Amino acid sequence: MLMTSASYLPITIVPSKTFQDHQNTVYLSSSLLNHWGLNPSDELKLCIGTRLLHVQVEVRALEKDLLLVSEAFMSNLPLPIKEIRFMSQYDRSHRTLYLGPVFALITEIQEQENGPNFRSIHSFCEELHFTSNIGGGFFYVFHIKDFANNAIEGYYYDNEEWKKGSFLLPNVIYNRIHSRTIEASSFFKKKVNEIALHQIPLFNDRFLSKWEVHNLLFAEEHLHPFLPDTQLFSPEVLHLFLEKYDSVFMKPINGSQGRNIFRVTQIGREIIVQSSSASEQDKRKTFDDLEDFIEWFEKRKQTIFLVQKTIPLATFEGRQLDFRVLCHKNFQDTWKVTSIIARVSSKTQFVSNLAQGGEMMKPVIPLTELFDYKTARSQATFMKELSLEVANVISQSAEGIVGELGIDIGIDENGRLFIIEVNSKPSKNAEEQKAKIRPSAKAIFEYGTTLAFSQMKKE
Repeated sequence: MLMTSASYLPITIVPSKTFQDHQNTVYLSSSLLNHWGLNPSDELKLCIGTRLLHVQVEVRALEKDLLLVSEAFMSNLPLPIKEIRFMSQYDRSHRTLYLGPVFALITEIQEQENGPNFRSIHSFCEELHFTSNIGGGFFYVFHIKDFANNAIEGYYYDNEEWKKGSFLLPNVIYNRIHSRTIEASSFFKKKVNEIALHQIPLFNDRFLSKWEVHNLLFAEEHLHPFLPDTQLFSPEVLHLFLEKYDSVFMKPINGSQGRNIFRVTQIGREIIVQSSSASEQDKRKTFDDLEDFIEWFEKRKQTIFLVQKTIPLATFEGRQLDFRVLCHKNFQDTWKVTSIIARVSSKTQFVSNLAQGGEMMKPVIPLTELFDYKTARSQATFMKELSLEVANVISQSAEGIVGELGIDIGIDENGRLFIIEVNSKPSKNAEEQKAKIRPSAKAIFEYGTTLAFSQMKKE
């Protein structure tokens, strides 16, 4: 069943010291009782997080959207003993009240004297908390090592600080682990299997390699015009590409943030190599011939690389230009564009990634420099449409649940669009932040809510 925010009724759980002997009783207003077709002393099932409880309902003089429980009720879940606003749905046929979402995020946590540090997503986690406060839900952050069968040690945000606590298992988990090494470990895979045993949806559960993304997209013939010629690196492939093209990129298939990318150009027999990550004096190297470069490269490469035709992308003020389109799934489980920004490289770089000194700006600025206003608007619309198609293809073809993608689009000197890269864990810095809560935080919580209620109804 497709859901919207209007499908949910906001309910605030209020713990009380008064009813300690009535741990399995919940108190509602008469209007809420009538709304759900219940009578005093009726029994119903209450589903919250991954817990299913049998409770008795009683009437109290309360505001319509309040649900009064004992403090022991909260402790036994467990949840913090505080007012928590949830979204709710009531299923009359099964006499079941669903409260959620209980939304958890996994990431690396640095324990510090002044509290936990969630690294590059620290402020983003606060935004997810504020989103849950406004819409309804309980949000917490935990380290994968702390996942357990009964309760999870983690952090929730309260009174402008992150507090440690023990919480009930969530009904949706968002993976924001930064390390591919951790994700590839047997320990992580074991924990993911434990999560699966509890039937908890884990979305964006892994990094996608550049080679996997290319193959998923290349399987769709209608996307071929937007994909630069790409193959896995071998000396033979590099020879072949440099016979066909003036210049190629060499990229690590598991690279991120524009690191360790090489642009290789052949002039006669001479090979000129630019590196995105080298120090200033080593950014440009020259080799007598291709064999010399391959020998140098083979000694240093520590991972698998791909070779890709260099696209003559349009520039802005003499700097490399591309566009990051952020896409998310919504309440209806369909993709939407959340934001689009232009990224311009630093003057000394050939990649536009912000981590390599790039600058972000509104797309209209470079697009209206390149085209007339009508064409600029048309190109921006086409970028969004292409990105949504890419998101649909990947989410339908890749293993696991995908709810967020950052899609990098380039535009060449003739106005033709190219898919440069797709990121399953896009940087939270590549987004304009005008409001207290970024659009991506709202979108992620929206999709997480859909997954959470779907999970509860399978129980």
